[in-house]
Amino acid sequence: MDTWDEFLRWATPSALLTPDGTIHSLNAPMAATLGRPAEQCVGYDFLDLLPETQRASAESLLIHGATTKTVAMRVLEFSGPDRASVVSLIEARPVKDPASRERLVWVHSVDARNDPGGLLIPFRLAAAAADLGLWMYEPRKRRLDWLGGAPALASLFPHASTSLARVVRRVHPDDREALRRLVRSTGAQSSWISLRFRTENNGWNHIACQTRRIQLGYGGPEQVFGVIRDDTLLEAGRQEALATLWAERQRADEIAAFSAALITAATEQELQQVVLTRVAATFGGTGAVLTLLDGETGRLHASSDARIDPRQADAMEGVSLDESQPLTCAIRTGTPHFIPNREEFIRDWPQTASIPWLGSFVAISIAPSVRSATSRSGPGR
Repeated sequence: MDTWDEFLRWATPSALLTPDGTIHSLNAPMAATLGRPAEQCVGYDFLDLLPETQRASAESLLIHGATTKTVAMRVLEFSGPDRASVVSLIEARPVKDPASRERLVWVHSVDARNDPGGLLIPFRLAAAAADLGLWMYEPRKRRLDWLGGAPALASLFPHASTSLARVVRRVHPDDREALRRLVRSTGAQSSWISLRFRTENNGWNHIACQTRRIQLGYGGPEQVFGVIRDDTLLEAGRQEALATLWAERQRADEIAAFSAALITAATEQELQQVVLTRVAATFGGTGAVLTLLDGETGRLHASSDARIDPRQADAMEGVSLDESQPLTCAIRTGTPHFIPNREEFIRDWPQTASIPWLGSFVAISIAPSVRSATSRSGPGR
């Protein structure tokens, strides 16, 4: 029997490589793992037949196996002949043909059935580094096992192993069927789906989940692995942005409607109706006061809506345009005024500190026009 046949009689994937990584010979299981006939593998670079994500680890393995006398091991993932990737513990060691003295590297898949957890270590490390969570679902047992990852996500799965039914009950009713389809998918890899997941304190977390089918070791069981990402903060930001956008659009529509109503107001009564029914709501205030200047007397005539403190309108009634007040100043100069709080009002207009209604507002905006001056007040404005 040929000397090299001793190395290739293993039931698990096995191959002999030249020191530069070229495939010298291989057995049928290794050819099947590489996804092509044996005759199409011999003479090719072993690294080129692996998924791109595995080449750096495989190169490190081969360098170690070719240059040292110790055994090197790496967990490598192969595309596999079926829908699931095959994750194997690969050993590499230097060998020499007693007859030709040719130096080669022998790589083969170690039987990891007694320790499948060792094959998961790279996945756990990658999940933790990417701030993701990792779980495994066993279809035959209908159980879901938490494998680790980001500590923040571990709180979503307080039990290391639980039934799929229990997990489904913690998912929002509208999202449960999507989760069932996800774990039952026969594809090698699913797309990301979003789920609302109830935490122990009955709050809802928004998580994104993706699954892959992986075979643990050559001839080992096929499992469904899930990667989860916590999108709670991202979703909250998205909802806030949508709410802000909706509010801005609504306000723009209201301002446009208010402007159109002002333009079409033909009489003083129509103008008063427009201002007192629309202005506060349009600009987010709680109430409005409309003042009109009597051209003959030079004094103001005030009216207000039902939500304004009556003392505000009373204090403006009959005020002379010559008086020193924010309203009269705005009318004389044509410059709008915004007073954000009571303290600033008193600081800028100390002579008005004794006005009785001064404590009944949070903010005031005064906007003069050719025909009128308006004011509004409301919480936080």
